[in-house]
Amino acid sequence: MAKSLLTRSKTEGEIGRDWTQGSITKNLLSLSWPMLISYTIQMIGPTIDMVWIGKLGSNSIAGVGVSVMTVQFANSLIWGLFVGTTAMIARFIGAKDAQTANRVAQQSFVIGVSFSIAMVIIGLFMSDAILALFGVEPGVAAEGAAYLRIQFVGMATMSTISLSQSIMQASGDAFTPMKINIGYRLFQVVLCPALIFGWWIFPELGVRGAALSNVITQGIGGAIALRILFTGRTRTQVQINLW
Repeated sequence: MAKSLLTRSKTEGEIGRDWTQGSITKNLLSLSWPMLISYTIQMIGPTIDMVWIGKLGSNSIAGVGVSVMTVQFANSLIWGLFVGTTAMIARFIGAKDAQTANRVAQQSFVIGVSFSIAMVIIGLFMSDAILALFGVEPGVAAEGAAYLRIQFVGMATMSTISLSQSIMQASGDAFTPMKINIGYRLFQVVLCPALIFGWWIFPELGVRGAALSNVITQGIGGAIALRILFTGRTRTQVQINLW
């Protein structure tokens, strides 16, 4: 049985201060502005897609536009879950209750994996049905379903990066998630048009390329975040033991 242990990094003193000490207002401002930037950057993924999809025609624009509403609804469920994770882990770390913080992290991983599996199933088998509920034309529905299917399958990468960043933020490290978000979104800005139009060595994938650029860049960001957590290069260190 997978077991997640959340422990304080040995290098915590080098990474940041004790947020339970000092001015409350100053600490809140210092923690909140990197989080604000992180969440804003996470939200602009569909906007980056639409900038380039707008060059593909009206069916692509309409189909992706409808799909984005569904994707954002699913993302809000993920963010709601992991905002709760942030609050709970921060509370128990502040209270010096590492054991309970460990259980919260463990259950968050389990719930995140379960949610991702559910989204993959929905994406593979129900994307066309979801678009049909909006009553769009067949050409629009085809473009939208192609985009939505990949985005739903890619919810696994969104869950990974959201959970990893929530744990970091809960421990008081708001800067590392911000830097990860900036890095992978900048990569998406380059990769998205390359996959849509087939630039350089990349295939021409149309709306599928836009969705795939999200999944790939989020996956890279999630992998970096997990590595940082597992190696203790942030204020917390996560260990997963398979026994």
